[in-house]
Amino acid sequence: MKKYLLLLLCIPLLLTGCKKVPKLENGQEIVAQIDGKQFTANELFDALKKDYGTSVLVGMVDELITSKEITDEMKEEAKKSAKNEFDTYKTYYSSNWSAFLANYGYKTDDELMNALIKSYQQKLILTKYLKNDVIKDEEINKYYKDNIFGEITARHILIKPDVKDDMTADQKKEAKTKALNEAKELIEQLKKSTNLEADFTKLAKEKSDDTGSASQGGLIENFTNDSGLVKEFWEASLKLETGKFTPEAVETEYGYHIIYKVSQKEKPTLDKVKDKVIDKVANELLAAENANFVYWSGLREKYNIVIHDDVIKNAYQATLNNLKK
Repeated sequence: MKKYLLLLLCIPLLLTGCKKVPKLENGQEIVAQIDGKQFTANELFDALKKDYGTSVLVGMVDELITSKEITDEMKEEAKKSAKNEFDTYKTYYSSNWSAFLANYGYKTDDELMNALIKSYQQKLILTKYLKNDVIKDEEINKYYKDNIFGEITARHILIKPDVKDDMTADQKKEAKTKALNEAKELIEQLKKSTNLEADFTKLAKEKSDDTGSASQGGLIENFTNDSGLVKEFWEASLKLETGKFTPEAVETEYGYHIIYKVSQKEKPTLDKVKDKVIDKVANELLAAENANFVYWSGLREKYNIVIHDDVIKNAYQATLNNLKK
């Protein structure tokens, strides 16, 4: 695509350069000829326009919009994000870096870096557009209702199955059953407790396989659904009443958990978390399939884009129609 864009950009140079370009009687420039056949600049442009004109034009339009929307702060943020991603690639593919670049169509490190910066700039611009022009109050209120919770503090006991990679399927199943039975025994023991949190804390210190929390009696403080805990653990904690523990072991990828809910704070007001909610909604919108193209088309409409060429206009509209189905 870069080659075709350069070719398009070179056409005006043929008109204005020092070298005289042959022309037909009607004034059209001849860019090449072979075996008596002459190819004009107009013919070349029409051929390129049909196959590549829409994507090239959209790229030029988006570059203009980017130049108008981007701020110095956004530029710095894009550079930092691009450098972090670049460094990750460089570390991971260090032994075969040239092949990695070539595989994605880049000749130099600078080409890749510039592409990453451009991508992050456009993402920041789209995010700003979504926040200011697309996201509605109904979406904000719905996300707040469904996804914002007061922070939970809990204790847990993890029983991890002693599973090894070289085990057979039956051996792994047996190890999981053994761990589950151990968790069930602890649950039965806790059911008889008359001082539940104290006994739970003691058992967590003695029995839990979670090395990060066992010494604190399995304590995990002030977490929500955004804290990075596995889904099953979060959902079980949310359902529990304060001062209660899970009557059955909760299975996660780490093993079997017994969870005791210490407390849960009040849900924060929308005013306190509104910026966070809007960020989350914007990220969800951008994560949708074809989101970049769909929302960039909205931003172009905001700038009152008008495509006069029928070939490009029809191709552009057809693409939009397909993506919005």
